[in-house]
Amino acid sequence: MKSIFQCCLLMLMVATNVWTEEKEMQESPLLEQIRSADAEFYQGVVMWVKNGDEASKFLKNACDKKHPGACLYLGNYYEIKSQNSKNAQNELKQSQRYYQLGYENSIEACREGAIEWCAIQAVALIDGRGVPKDVQKGLEYLDIMCERDMENACFMLGSYYFYGINTKKDLSKAQVFNHKALELDSKACDEQRLYACVMSAEIYQQGLSVQMDLSKAKDFYHRACKLENQFACDYVNKLK
Repeated sequence: MKSIFQCCLLMLMVATNVWTEEKEMQESPLLEQIRSADAEFYQGVVMWVKNGDEASKFLKNACDKKHPGACLYLGNYYEIKSQNSKNAQNELKQSQRYYQLGYENSIEACREGAIEWCAIQAVALIDGRGVPKDVQKGLEYLDIMCERDMENACFMLGSYYFYGINTKKDLSKAQVFNHKALELDSKACDEQRLYACVMSAEIYQQGLSVQMDLSKAKDFYHRACKLENQFACDYVNKLK
C-alpha cells in the first residue's frame, strides 16, 4: 500500500507532463523556470530507489529553480534519512525546510495558473508537512476542488477515506470520490490528456474502491506511454 504522501508524489511526477500538453499557452517566467527543471526532477525520481543520495543532488538543483515536486521529494528524503541517522534532529530540520519550500512553491505555481499544484497545499495541511496540521481544513479544500472536477483532488480524497489515514476510514465516501476520479480521468484520458491516463491506472493498480485490475492498469499506463510519458512507460515495463 502506498502512503497518501507517496500517492501525492505520484501526482507531482505526473503533473510535470501537464505543461507539455499546453505548450501553446503563454506561461509566466516562474512556470517556465519550473518546467525547465522537469528533466532534473524526473532524473532524481528515477534514481530515487537505487541511490537516494545521488538522487537528492538532482532534486536539489530542481528545487533551487522553485520546482515544488523536487522540494517535496527532498523533504521526504530527509525525513526517511532521519530514521537511521545519528544526526536525526538536523535531518528533520532539513526535512521540514524542504517540505515548507515545496508548500510555498506550490502556492506560487498555483497562483500563476498551474492548477495541478493547487491540491498540494491541501495535502500539506492534512499531513502537517511544511505547515501546521489542519486535517479538516485540508479535506474541505480537496472537497471544493473535487466539486470543481479537479481529478487529482477527488483521487486524493478517495485515498484518504479508503485507507483511513489522518481521518476516519469511510469506504462509502471513498467509493464516491474514487469513482468520480475514475470517471473524470477516464474521459480525460480518452481526450489524450496523459496525466489522466496515469491516474486511472493508479486507481486500478491499487484497487481503490474498484476491483484491482492490473490488466486495466497496464492498459492505461500504456496509453500514457504512447503520449510520451516516461513515468508511465517505466510502469508498463514493471507490470510485465
